[in-house]
Amino acid sequence: MSNSPRPPRSFGITDAQLSAELRKWTGASPAVHPVGELLDRHWEAAYAYARLCTGGPHPAGMLTTAAFTRLFGASIRQSGPTAAWRPQLLVTVRRIAAEWSADHRQEMLHPELLRAAAGDGDRIAARLLPPTDRRLLSRAFQRLPQAARALLWHAEVESEPLTVPAALLGLDEEGARIELGRARERLREECLQVHREVAPDQDCLRYFRLLDVTYRRDGVDIDPDLRGHLAGCKHCRYTADQLAQFNGDLGTALTEGVLGWGAVPYRNARVAAAEAERAQGRPAEGAGEPVPDRPEGAPSE
Repeated sequence: MSNSPRPPRSFGITDAQLSAELRKWTGASPAVHPVGELLDRHWEAAYAYARLCTGGPHPAGMLTTAAFTRLFGASIRQSGPTAAWRPQLLVTVRRIAAEWSADHRQEMLHPELLRAAAGDGDRIAARLLPPTDRRLLSRAFQRLPQAARALLWHAEVESEPLTVPAALLGLDEEGARIELGRARERLREECLQVHREVAPDQDCLRYFRLLDVTYRRDGVDIDPDLRGHLAGCKHCRYTADQLAQFNGDLGTALTEGVLGWGAVPYRNARVAAAEAERAQGRPAEGAGEPVPDRPEGAPSE
């Protein structure tokens, strides 16, 4: 077990370049460089989320290792993440936890998951998913380019300084700021597009533009007809709430939409760590129990 500080926040190579190295790997020699770099950058965050899904440090370490292994294998097969390693890794942790709920590994999951679902694997898997009122954000986020996903995740969800996602993407800070603004707007547009695609009836489409404009200006002076429609339409009411998040703390809603189970405690812990770094001018120590050292070795599946 180790409580070593996080790796330095300066990277000489982007996550996308590391992914490209993995895609070229033939198995003739260990893929030490891309594997080691990606583990150093993302192990702590993945473990923090795995700890929220499992009952102790050991199963959390197993779950984290399994998520990395799966994505390393996917990368070698040309289907892994490129720039958006952090959010994809966390989603993979959640998906593997759902797989555990269906077999003997269920007992390693978090006690709250087991108590709430009374040992029913299907119910546990359902509880791990994003809530219904955040699935518009979930679908919209998955439609974004990977660089946009990485920017939104590191800046909005984890509250890291823009220099961090900028370095991971090979941008300067000003370029990252501009691209983050574009990513936020693209995410909002994708939310509207998903809303339109899955609208349950014509009334929802009739109020589409009014809904957009109203919540672009922070939901003030809601048209009485729109208010009446929202009162009776859960679909549009959920959309209105998710659009409203773009005027405030988008990070919490986005975490809920992407992760589901454990989203709020995960984000709170990551934001607290980022704030501690800013206040102290140095890497923050892990909160609570120490984080296990990440494993060495080449990817395999």
